[in-house]
Amino acid sequence: MIKLDIDECLDNNAGCDKQATCNNIQGGFTCTCKEGYSGDGINCNPLPTFSNEKSENNQAGIGVGVTFGLLALLALVLLILFFLRKKVIFFILFICKEFFFKKIKLNTEAK
Repeated sequence: MIKLDIDECLDNNAGCDKQATCNNIQGGFTCTCKEGYSGDGINCNPLPTFSNEKSENNQAGIGVGVTFGLLALLALVLLILFFLRKKVIFFILFICKEFFFKKIKLNTEAK
């Protein structure tokens, strides 16, 4: 007895998706989605693509943030050196110390 196989793939890709490959097998067919697509072969959807654009933007943002952070640190150091040179910082510390001790004396006197 001779069995004849009908190639279902010849007729409208056997109902497989446009982005699928139809494979004729004895007594039927299978549908397989092409590369870059996922699904059961009858319905194939494009796989999500991930670009490096986002990570490149993040790297640029990190670079800008680090640059501004270093510039702010440099400005702070220069400001501290300026005040030390002018000895203004010692005057400010002296005033803060006097104010702090006056507060403590006032608190202890109230008790």
